[in-house]
Amino acid sequence: MSVLSYSESGFDTQDDRWDDWEDEEMNTPMKCLFCAQTFQSPIVLFRHAKQAHGFDFPKTRATLGLDFYQSMRVVNYIRMMGLSDPNFEHVSGFTIDGTEAFLNDDAYLKPAIPDDNLLYALDELDLDDSVSVGSTSHVGSLSRSFKADGLESLESLRERELTTRIRALEHQLGLREREVKFVSEQFDEYRQMVKRQFYDSIDDSGVDKEVADSGEKGSGSEEVDGSNYYFNSYAGNDIHMQMLQDKVRTEGYRDFIYDNKDVFKGKVVLDVGCGTGILSMFAARAGAAKVIAVDNSDIIHKARANVIENKLEDIITLVKGKIEDLELPVDKVDIIISEWMGYFLLFEAMLDSVLVARDRFLAPGGLLAPSASYIYLTAISDEEYINDQINYWDSVYGFKMTAMKSTGLVIEADVDVVPAKSVAASRALIAEIDHGTATPAALDFSSSFTLVATRDSTIHAFLGYFDVAFARSQATPGPSHAELTLPVCDGDDSATQQVSARALWKQPESSMNGFTTGPHGTATHWKQTVFVLREPIQAKQGDEVRGQFTCRKSTTNPRELDLDISYYHLPKDGTGQTATKKLSYQLR
Repeated sequence: MSVLSYSESGFDTQDDRWDDWEDEEMNTPMKCLFCAQTFQSPIVLFRHAKQAHGFDFPKTRATLGLDFYQSMRVVNYIRMMGLSDPNFEHVSGFTIDGTEAFLNDDAYLKPAIPDDNLLYALDELDLDDSVSVGSTSHVGSLSRSFKADGLESLESLRERELTTRIRALEHQLGLREREVKFVSEQFDEYRQMVKRQFYDSIDDSGVDKEVADSGEKGSGSEEVDGSNYYFNSYAGNDIHMQMLQDKVRTEGYRDFIYDNKDVFKGKVVLDVGCGTGILSMFAARAGAAKVIAVDNSDIIHKARANVIENKLEDIITLVKGKIEDLELPVDKVDIIISEWMGYFLLFEAMLDSVLVARDRFLAPGGLLAPSASYIYLTAISDEEYINDQINYWDSVYGFKMTAMKSTGLVIEADVDVVPAKSVAASRALIAEIDHGTATPAALDFSSSFTLVATRDSTIHAFLGYFDVAFARSQATPGPSHAELTLPVCDGDDSATQQVSARALWKQPESSMNGFTTGPHGTATHWKQTVFVLREPIQAKQGDEVRGQFTCRKSTTNPRELDLDISYYHLPKDGTGQTATKKLSYQLR
């Protein structure tokens, strides 16, 4: 059967569902244009307006050729007249002739009454402005088809119009679904061909072929497990472009490697989760004798092409598979590089794999890059953020969507870029990880914190972010928390100018490198993690917020995070601390 074949037989159930939808839509009450009566349907409302108040809206609209916006102005103008004149509800002969100034006055585009459902109905009735779908011809200008009373024909024509458009849309949808299925099948065949032939099609050393084979065997050629979705998510181009274009991230790694070429010269380097191969190629250019690049995503095929295009295939060996299962062509490596960080540092749990690689392959005295990481907590005051992200759901085109808020026992942590001027408190270090000694179990942590309000403000949320440090030796993975200095964030734009994320870390005398993902630095693709409070804290400068922060892997998906924050407010004026509150969040 042709990919473009099509049958009309599938439309009956769709038509039934449309009827059900339309019935539900018409259950929204609408107030008469003149009096206090309400109606479930705009058709009935307009019939009442004609019979009781002498105003035939559909006929007037057709006769004067009013467009959608002029129709809105008519509705709002009449409603405003009713609000200003108590006797207006008794009008029985209202007319307009098209010369009225309000028809072109944008002031009347603003609803005269809140949540005016009749205005939403106008959008549905505005068929004469709609665009035909596909090859389906328009039924014709609905406004020009009204009979003398302008009402009975409106409903029947509208029904036929919508039915025709729905059938056309369903036809197009059916064609697209068949095309997508066809392309998907073709791509699956191509992917299998690549798996069978890719490495053999490239003239390469026997060692590299052996590595490729051992990689496939170690991970299982068609292994299916709970983490496949994670590796598959890194197979496409978009996510790698986003990461590569993050200058803080990519240049942070590049600067450490190029600033310390003497550390990399002649060394064997393991790149865990190599992606496009960018870090491997940095290491090769810095003088590494051999680089082994490992990734369990199909992006490794493109990484292989990148390596060959840049004439680095004699140095870089690519291996597809999970680092936990692989056997490498060497027993030990001198350096492990990896860009493993996720949102809030630990999301996606890739650090666990790096630590496994460390224990299996890193030689004594070897180096991990980065060598240490730090998670911080602060607090923000940002009314605009709350309105955009939380209060937005109170009215979405006139509809309430409270269910979209985190109203249950667990709140969805948000990932967003927060301006430095929103920071309203000091920061607290809640996790310090030495990559040379940390264990996967220790990545679940609980830490107390104290935040000091830097200004009078309404605290709307806690804010989490991380820094990473690169060192020449794993024996000194990074500066202590006390040695890290940041600009003061007190809500004053002049005092919270963004600084170079790497400038905060760069120490030329020790070749220390690093970067921050905090609001005081250049924005990164990791952004920051926002933990919105159910009840804002009214804080004065000098007040303290104390609490306990707990982070652990989700029991349903270990690549996701469950987080608990218990806290209380301790005013500086000595009025006594508030009751302790506990909030639970998830990062998915």
